[in-house]
Order: sequence, then C-alpha cells, then structure tokens
Amino acid sequence: MYNKVGKIGDKMTVYEGKKRVVARGITFIDNNVLLIERYRREGKELLHYFTIPGGGVEENETYLEAAIRETMEETTVKTEEIEYLEKEDYGAGICYWFYLKYLSGTPTLSGEEKIRNNPDNSYKVVLIDMKDIDKVNILGRGKDLIKKCYQKYKI
Repeated sequence: MYNKVGKIGDKMTVYEGKKRVVARGITFIDNNVLLIERYRREGKELLHYFTIPGGGVEENETYLEAAIRETMEETTVKTEEIEYLEKEDYGAGICYWFYLKYLSGTPTLSGEEKIRNNPDNSYKVVLIDMKDIDKVNILGRGKDLIKKCYQKYKI
C-alpha cells in the first residue's frame, strides 16, 4: 500500500516515495456537495478556494478509512464508501479519491481545522448546491470528480 511512514506532529503519516499520501471523500447531502471553504494568507495575498474534506493517511490505515475518518473529523459528518474513484499524483503529494455516502450528522467545523481557524487561515464547512458548482474554485481534480459522481448516480 505504501512504502514509508514519517512523523507530522504527533501522528505517523504515510508517504509514497517522498510524496505525502492523502485521501479525500466526495459527499452529497441532498443536492449539495460537502466542502470546506478556505481563506489562506500567503504573504500579502489572501487566497480563497474550496476543498473536499480529507487529509493525511495514517500508519496502519487504509485509504478508504482515512477518507471516512478525515470527513468525520473535519465536518462531523458520518459516511461510508460508495465507490473508489481514482489515484491522483498532483506533484507535492498523492491523493486517493472516494465517493462517500452520507449517513448522518450536521455539517459543522471540527478537529484540527477548528483549532487552526483564524482570519489568516480560515476554514468553514459549507454545502454547495450543484447548480452553483461552476461558480466555486475547487482545487485539483475535485470539481471534475464531483460532477462525475453527480452524473453517474443521478443525485
């Protein structure tokens, strides 16, 4: 599954070669996709974008387990797998993408994101209606994969 484990903070994080391995889960609640809205300062510039819940795969954890755990930790939403989507090598890291089924929970910011939340590095859990998906800046392959799941499963 992976070939190296390194320490980030107090957690052992998985690497493939020199690339950090992450897992992300696309989750729909009704006709809305679950996202994290970000504002992050880089120097004088304040970046604004959206991400799909996810994060680092920990030692002895499958990619799917990481996607489900990260979604729960960041948003308090409980999910389960519908489908593995793909592996993406995005330069600085490797992402394993999953389509997750919403089970329960009210989307609320929690975990490390809630602790780190501040005006220069903010996080907000949001539900974006699919009719507005093209209006938001989603990093990486996220937007394409959201659309693929939405079309395939006729949500």
